[in-house]
Amino acid sequence: KTTVLSSICSEIARALAGTPLQLIPQANTEARLNEARMVISKKINEFQNPLVRTEVDEKPTGGRQVYDFVFSIPGIQPIGVTMHDIPGECLTSNLHAEEIKGLIAMSQVIIIAIDTPYLFYKMTDKGYGEFHEEYNKPLEIANFFRNSLSPDEIRDRMILFVPLKCERYYHLTYSNKLNPSRRNYMQEVFDAVCTGYKDLIFYLRSTPQLMNSLTMAVTPILSAGGIDFIKFKTDEQTGKVVSLYQKPEFLPNEQRGYRPMFCEQPILYAIAYVMCLAIDGRWRVNGWTESRRNAAMNNIRTTYDIVRRKLKRTADSRVATDGYFIIQNPKGI
Repeated sequence: KTTVLSSICSEIARALAGTPLQLIPQANTEARLNEARMVISKKINEFQNPLVRTEVDEKPTGGRQVYDFVFSIPGIQPIGVTMHDIPGECLTSNLHAEEIKGLIAMSQVIIIAIDTPYLFYKMTDKGYGEFHEEYNKPLEIANFFRNSLSPDEIRDRMILFVPLKCERYYHLTYSNKLNPSRRNYMQEVFDAVCTGYKDLIFYLRSTPQLMNSLTMAVTPILSAGGIDFIKFKTDEQTGKVVSLYQKPEFLPNEQRGYRPMFCEQPILYAIAYVMCLAIDGRWRVNGWTESRRNAAMNNIRTTYDIVRRKLKRTADSRVATDGYFIIQNPKGI
């Protein structure tokens, strides 16, 4: 996910260009993200021939990873932002339960990262792919929330379901050549998220307290853009499935190569949510005069309006355009 986060940070910088807002990685985080970008660029070179299928390294970074940023708003002291990347395996270990509960207690936004090819490949009669349960661990995630967190401990948060690596399904949705029936694959990705994580979603909507305080949305991203997942193969040594990708030969040149799309959206959603908390009076700064506090709140409201206009959202409440859908929106973001 470090390479995905690298794409996200590159795109958020573009999304905020021309605004007074900045999300700046701290030195150590910036170095790791720059290294990840180099890995991406090197990998993309392997896709020069559209017919060559290339194996993508699926080895996750071991252990919990921490990424530190500073969010800058005019007239307000810079705000520290920390992202904690928690491997799914940690959710099944009693050794990590209290640690993760502590992190959630300090967090305003929880992101469920979903490997879309595992979610969608070889769809079963359950409504999601054959490998989803083993590799995305939806049951483990749902059980952790149900068994380790009370409604009081998760209320008043934003929870984003973020399908990664959606390139193939986005490209198919908009390809007249390969999709003459105009099948809406991205709507189907959204449907698979709702089915594949139904236990968690039901729990997060199980009480009036949660329904009236939790903001939930599905925000898919195209992590690399110009390459498509093709199929899985089984690694003979590990027994794990490995994904194969290739450059889609039907894509126009301007869409080939490293062309991430929508990667800024999860962070924009998170920023909008935190700004909403500030407007609701969740931030308290001791020692400020009333005039300074009023000026700060005006800047926050202006910031919120800027970010909110940049959010990708569905225009039709019945259709998940490009897979985007706000499931629950008690704060009216």
